[in-house]
Amino acid sequence: MRHLNAQAWLTAGLAVALVATAAPAVAAPPEGAASDQAAQVQPVTEGGTASLGRGSAGEGRVLAETDRIVVTFKDDVSQERKAAVFATAERRTELEDPDIVRTTGNGEDVVESDDMLSTAEQQKVVETIESDPAVEDAEPDQIVVNALAATPASTPNDRYWSYQWGPRDIGIPSAWKEATGQGVVIGIADTGQSDHPDLNAKTVQGYDFLSDTYHSRDGNGRDSNPRDEGDWSPGRPSWWHGSHVAGIAAASTNNRQGVAGVAPDARLQHARVLGADGRGYVSDIADGVMWSAGIAIPGVPRNTTPAKVVNLSEAWDAGSCPAVMQKAVDRMHAINVPLVVAAGNAAKSANLASPENCPGAVVVGATTYRQQLTGYSNWGPVVDVVAPGGDVSSPIWSTVNTGTYSIGRASYGDLTGTSMAAPHVAGVIALMKERNPDLGVEAIRSTLRSTGSTVSGYRKVNAVAATRAVARAKPTVRGAIATYYASHGGAAALGTPTTHELATGVGGVVQTFVKNGRTTQIWWSHETGAHRVDTWTGIGARFAQLGGAARFGLPTKDEQPTATGGAYQNFVRPGASSTTKIIWSARTGAQPVGESSGIGKQWARDGFENGAGYPTIPEVLTATGAYQRFRNPATGVLTQYTWTRATGKVVRTTLG
Repeated sequence: MRHLNAQAWLTAGLAVALVATAAPAVAAPPEGAASDQAAQVQPVTEGGTASLGRGSAGEGRVLAETDRIVVTFKDDVSQERKAAVFATAERRTELEDPDIVRTTGNGEDVVESDDMLSTAEQQKVVETIESDPAVEDAEPDQIVVNALAATPASTPNDRYWSYQWGPRDIGIPSAWKEATGQGVVIGIADTGQSDHPDLNAKTVQGYDFLSDTYHSRDGNGRDSNPRDEGDWSPGRPSWWHGSHVAGIAAASTNNRQGVAGVAPDARLQHARVLGADGRGYVSDIADGVMWSAGIAIPGVPRNTTPAKVVNLSEAWDAGSCPAVMQKAVDRMHAINVPLVVAAGNAAKSANLASPENCPGAVVVGATTYRQQLTGYSNWGPVVDVVAPGGDVSSPIWSTVNTGTYSIGRASYGDLTGTSMAAPHVAGVIALMKERNPDLGVEAIRSTLRSTGSTVSGYRKVNAVAATRAVARAKPTVRGAIATYYASHGGAAALGTPTTHELATGVGGVVQTFVKNGRTTQIWWSHETGAHRVDTWTGIGARFAQLGGAARFGLPTKDEQPTATGGAYQNFVRPGASSTTKIIWSARTGAQPVGESSGIGKQWARDGFENGAGYPTIPEVLTATGAYQRFRNPATGVLTQYTWTRATGKVVRTTLG
């Protein structure tokens, strides 16, 4: 395959000029907005700020060349017939040694040529392939470059930054009285995930969708590690765009550090769809946003924590929406998952950029602290709403990394752009989705518009009004949880639901029921099935006290009696093999035993609770290993198991 060299990168990428200017003063916060807690910050760039130029500056672009074609075959076309179609195209066009590299989430085949194809060559290949009666349609798989709709940071004039004007400008503190995003996952389809204390605890398992190993920088194509390897290009350091966007949407809040997220109790999920220079195939972007929404993608593990809203802060020049992208938007729309996109930063009609010109997407323009549409924001009737995107005097602060051309340390910094406006809106939608998880895309769009205030002729999002406008939906019981609920006595035995199904954070969902003040949770995942945890029993209470699903995973069975008058229940994290048994007796209470740990295995070999007895404490870590104590209910003997890290051996000692 022919790749762009360094010089070609410089000419193909977005022309953002670095100019040495004095650091502008940060705009004063609204009255009452300043926090008592100052956060130490690190600017994204040193020694200057980036300015938007004229024309296409501030907008991603599509490369003239690509080496891939997206082909939709008619139903039931065999692999042999597909090969014949591509063999004909190879003979008649510049398509060189074509190979189907993958199938998209929409069922299209992505065929790759050994050589890059010019615009004219692409057109001839598409026409040749589409002339075959087995083909529905075909299109070039465009390569977008620097699609990040953001502008790099300016250096503040002091070391501490203690306010965020963006969330306050749209009424977020008041909106938190109505909802906080509890139970909602926000998908971030962007440059990937970075290690950050304001994000780590909020982040569920994501995926790396970059199929181009050369520009992904991890060298291994698609995999389960969505880590941001840096989006730098020759002449431009990394912006850590995906982390900045994620922090705006849902950074940890009230944790005495960093910044606050718009939806503080929502969780985050990264689909890595852009790599070096903000570069990626449109088909990879389409697969990434669909997977985030819970749509199955061939060759990719099932998303066990699907998002209820997906943010795509990217924009690239395009006269029309690519078919592969439009199909993704349509499929997400059908399952009530909005795709929130940045309007773009080229100060032109958003109808001339993708995915903004994909009908069904929620398109967000950017405003300044002075309540105006920014000079760089794309505009036009496809822009649904506007939100804070900032400018040189009032940037948007969020989570970043200090690395320039390699991974550094977690920090905070500023960017401006419609990329920053979009996650403000995605966060607000998460608040709305908490109140009604089944809220449809058009209802969301209509509510955001009707409750917003007018800024430069557009409707600026009003978080508290939009959230209040969504009536809290009465919880319903459905699917596998409904089947379990009905077969175990329904409302008469378990009570009525007090929540909708909520994401567990480790895979699957959970729903809460209450009867006569007693709470029961029904947990479900594909791997474990549906099982209950009674939080009013010793086992259920201990499960919750010690960290719940985040520590132990989901129940693999209902609570079971032991032969000696106690009870136990097993838990496992979906996708993992290690099981924890929480076991209870009247004398010892409920304590966990790690069945795959050295101590747990020896306890099992010795006869479980019939041997050493029931655990009296959880496993305790020491400088040299770990220990745990057990008491036999029949003999009263107290036994300690001690595991030594250096030897890997477990020693049993009788204490009395």
